[in-house]
Amino acid sequence: MFRNLFCVLLLILSFSCSRKLIQPSFINFNLEKDSIYVISKNNFYCPVFNKITNVKTNEINFVQLEPNSSKVILKYHQSQNDSISILKSYDFKQFYGRHHIESYDSTFNYALPFLNNKKYKIIQAYNGDFTHNNTLSRYTLDFKMNTGDTVVSARDGIVIKVIDRHNKQGVTKDFRPYANYIIVYHQDNTIAQYVHLKQNGSLVKVGDSVKVNQPIALSGFTGWTTTPHLHFGVFKMVDDTQLVSIPIILDSIDANTLKKGMIIFKN
Repeated sequence: MFRNLFCVLLLILSFSCSRKLIQPSFINFNLEKDSIYVISKNNFYCPVFNKITNVKTNEINFVQLEPNSSKVILKYHQSQNDSISILKSYDFKQFYGRHHIESYDSTFNYALPFLNNKKYKIIQAYNGDFTHNNTLSRYTLDFKMNTGDTVVSARDGIVIKVIDRHNKQGVTKDFRPYANYIIVYHQDNTIAQYVHLKQNGSLVKVGDSVKVNQPIALSGFTGWTTTPHLHFGVFKMVDDTQLVSIPIILDSIDANTLKKGMIIFKN
């Protein structure tokens, strides 16, 4: 359910632009004396990395950028190249996080993503046969929350994406793009996603630092879903550019042991 949501709307921030000669939003050209500089920008509040592919030779380079920074990634003499030729010759993509991180804090204890003294039923657990059956969603959970219920952050982090403008829901894939969601970046390079939020239900904005158990949104009934609920998962980047869900410890419990139909209470 969420593969295209990540690839199109969020996680992957990529723009395969060179063949269409469209300049990616994170790429600028700067002329200085006899040289042309290709500058990559990171406008996000988390690290990102660029994947730069020479479309003629298939040579690939990766460039890391810190939050809200810029870096020269290519340089040519003006007699050798120009911006149009560079866009024809290279494919530029940008991704959240740090390139080639081999480990993350697999022992971190995430909080349940709802308020204390509340309880909710799990309507789809890990490896669910409905939609939690691929690398992107295998280790995600669906909590049956009513529209307007409060969603809280499961971990400290920085808000890097907020979509809350939609007010559509349906039972076919056509409604996938209409899911409201929030993405929070964590210090170990993982990210958490909170999906199907209420229209205008965000309680935070991009760039906000959030603390565990801080209210961040109102649950909703948007996107491709058959019932109001919160879809929650944690993800890491592997194989340079592939985002996958990861198993976590949730409220001191191995989330692998949580099953469909269980009612989870938060003290």
